[in-house]
Amino acid sequence: MKRHNLVMLLAVLGVALLNLGCGKDDNPVKTEEFGEISGTVTFVGTWPQTGEIQVSIWASWPPMGPPAAASTAFQSGQNVQTYKIDGLSKGTYPVITVGWRDPNNPAGAKVLGVYWANKDSVGVADDGITLTVQPIAIEISDNKLVWNNIDIKANLDIVK
Repeated sequence: MKRHNLVMLLAVLGVALLNLGCGKDDNPVKTEEFGEISGTVTFVGTWPQTGEIQVSIWASWPPMGPPAAASTAFQSGQNVQTYKIDGLSKGTYPVITVGWRDPNNPAGAKVLGVYWANKDSVGVADDGITLTVQPIAIEISDNKLVWNNIDIKANLDIVK
């Protein structure tokens, strides 16, 4: 009788271990964790003598503190340039801007353009602070991690 109980116990343990081994997913589906945006910026007006111009994406509007991420600085003099921002955490970003930062007054940054429904207009007042339009939010999610053709027009004369 004891031998029969021991065999039954070993059989139950064997089935349990087999089920645990089969339940393990050796090839889990990996979802990407970070997203990206890219597009072109069309510049109009005169390039400033100093300062950097880049595309920034913001986690809130109006922006508080530094942007969530930014592109590399653009090369002066080229009227149409591409940009890419990657490594973006999943979430909603309510505004994407093209901005200029004064090297002598970093707090005096100005918005030269914003991503919105009319890509042929900058959507920013001449003061470089006031938006005259409703920006289009970008949502980085499992459903859409990569956003291409996020094209923006930027008015360089706002720097003056």
